[in-house]
Amino acid sequence: MRTEKLRAGRAGRRAAAAASLLLAGLALAAGPAGTTTPPPAPAPRVLTAEVKGPITGGTAEFLIAALQRARSGGYAALLMTLDTPGGQLDATREIVQAMLASDVPVLVWVGPAGARAGSAGVFLTLAAGLAAMAPSSNIGAAHPVTGAGRDVAEEAGKDMAKKVENDTAAFARSIAGARHRNVEWAEKAVRESVSITADEAVKARVVDLVAPDPAAFLAAAEGRAVGTAVGDKTLHLQGATLEAYEPTVRQRLLGFLADPNVVAILMLVGMLGIAVEFYHPGAILPGAAGALCLFLAFLAMRVIPVNVGAVLLLLAGVGLMVAESYLPAHGAAGVGGGALVVLGLLFFVDASPSGSWFDPSALRLSPWVVWPTPVALAAVLGFMAWKVVRGRRAPLQLGSPALLGALGEALSEVGPGGGDVFVRGEYWRARSEAPIPRGARIRVVRVDGLIVTVVASEAAAG
Repeated sequence: MRTEKLRAGRAGRRAAAAASLLLAGLALAAGPAGTTTPPPAPAPRVLTAEVKGPITGGTAEFLIAALQRARSGGYAALLMTLDTPGGQLDATREIVQAMLASDVPVLVWVGPAGARAGSAGVFLTLAAGLAAMAPSSNIGAAHPVTGAGRDVAEEAGKDMAKKVENDTAAFARSIAGARHRNVEWAEKAVRESVSITADEAVKARVVDLVAPDPAAFLAAAEGRAVGTAVGDKTLHLQGATLEAYEPTVRQRLLGFLADPNVVAILMLVGMLGIAVEFYHPGAILPGAAGALCLFLAFLAMRVIPVNVGAVLLLLAGVGLMVAESYLPAHGAAGVGGGALVVLGLLFFVDASPSGSWFDPSALRLSPWVVWPTPVALAAVLGFMAWKVVRGRRAPLQLGSPALLGALGEALSEVGPGGGDVFVRGEYWRARSEAPIPRGARIRVVRVDGLIVTVVASEAAAG
């Protein structure tokens, strides 16, 4: 009996020990009381902004908004995709200042293959915390030129050309120095218009690496230290998700209006609408559409430099075309107006050196706008002028004179003593030298106050 009790006690102690070991293992697996396994860190996010075309005020607004979005949204970096022939100096300075003042790392990729960072694009690339170029892309040619593509000295003299060149070269050197890039090459890009390929740019320390696409660029950027407004930051972009920054409706509109061909057409269509309203007062729709087009055209003048003198030439030209229908000029006013419109289009983009330097092809009007548009405008206004002159020569359709020759019906017998007739929906007292029976067709030959003189329509025809 005693032996059985001893055996039962040992078995109970073994079971209690096993239960204790099991609970301890579970406790170790679960960790300290009240804690859970931490979730994996979220993948970094990179905001992307694409720049394709000339750098204008609309581009500056778009990129500055993207920088603000990258900061407020907690993005790991902002990646700019760049392909530009050049742009405005004022807009470029705004963008560069925002890039240098950003506490979010700014990455610039010149791509895709065949893209270029010309003129203003050089400064944006130099201002990047980390810069890369796609194979077969190029960068350079930042010498300041006028809007017409000529050297500044040709239009403003050597002194002004030297001033603009020195200022632009100092701007390039300051950016390159701030980002530890090749200062000597940056100055040559301005003074000598040098341009180099992607591989040459890496060797010259103009950009940091060559990458075929943004994904490869981010992979190569992993672990690199880049400069920001708050000091160097190490990039951790492994497995980053790319989120495109979409421009607002306003920014899309400014980008659309950055094309001088669009602005010129809006200007001419607006003036055409106002001219149609002069020809047909009260039509409302042509005048409203013309006013809207002119408003958009004037709005675009803050995006691209427009020559005020050219705008005045366009206004004078359209004014002469409109006056053609009111003046006995035998076509001279219309031809002169067309010539003024052509001159206005040729000088539409402001070629002054102050404030801008463009690639010559960036803001040039297409020949398909300069020449056919005035012809089409003259054709429309000429047709309307012909209709106006023709309308003046047509018989009057209102008032008593409009009754002359009108056909009607005798409501009673009409003779020298009088009678009643119905003409053009109205009842008239009438008289006739020869008796006209009731119900016969009559024609009005004279109007004396409220009495008309009529004849039988057969007699009038004979």
